[in-house]
Amino acid sequence: MIGKTVAHYRIIEELGRGSMGIVFKAEDMTVRRLVALKIIAEKLVNDPNMLRRFEREGAAASSLRHPNICTVYESGEWLGRPYLALELLEGHTLDHHLAAGPLPGTTLLKIGIGVTSALEATHAIGVIHRDIKPANLFLTTAGEVKVLDFGLAKIQTVTHTISPDAPTAVMFTTCAGLMIGTLPYMSLEQIRCEPLDGRSDLYSLGVVLYELATGELPVHNGRQAELPLGMGPILTKMMAMDPAQRYQTAREAREALERCAAGRRTFEHGAL
Repeated sequence: MIGKTVAHYRIIEELGRGSMGIVFKAEDMTVRRLVALKIIAEKLVNDPNMLRRFEREGAAASSLRHPNICTVYESGEWLGRPYLALELLEGHTLDHHLAAGPLPGTTLLKIGIGVTSALEATHAIGVIHRDIKPANLFLTTAGEVKVLDFGLAKIQTVTHTISPDAPTAVMFTTCAGLMIGTLPYMSLEQIRCEPLDGRSDLYSLGVVLYELATGELPVHNGRQAELPLGMGPILTKMMAMDPAQRYQTAREAREALERCAAGRRTFEHGAL
């Protein structure tokens, strides 16, 4: 594929392969811009579930322009295979960082604030991500976090307005419907196939931040590891089993993380 032209994109190099397809670094020859070009695997072009997931990713993300969400520039089709042209990012997904051990508390707070800000924007237009996990969060070389892969997103009716790699499990269960997500990061209501709202994404993010802070997944009803910078109460609330006990909006969670970060800066300034 190197050197070939897909629609108006010239393939430069392969960036990676996954269960859904291949991602290339490419040049958009119409605007002279480098992009990440995601092309569905040829074997999946007749799989209606994967096609819907690919289309959902493009539809959900392309409706958003937010500094903490990977931008979708265009969706199209080439030789019968759907593709997405995405913002080209430099850095690594957070599952890559997990292998190097727990992240510093200041980095965790920045990640948490960025992702809750992104979720604030998505929830405001009725989009629930449903698959927040380390492999779907990208930390750029500039230290900014980007939310990836809206392929499992659910678009619901907005009832209120909010101001701004473990493999994905897709399996039939004994409850009505389909269980969609990645099990270690799924809220109880998501596992039970109950109706979801943005609080389920906040639960998933709480699990991610806990894992990034400690190097291990949380154990409910058991001893939890020490968390840095006073983040313990915040993550405990995000990961409450009962959605009514969590932050009720991404904005509330973001503001709690921002207060934590501001308190840390004040403490460090006072210690100088």
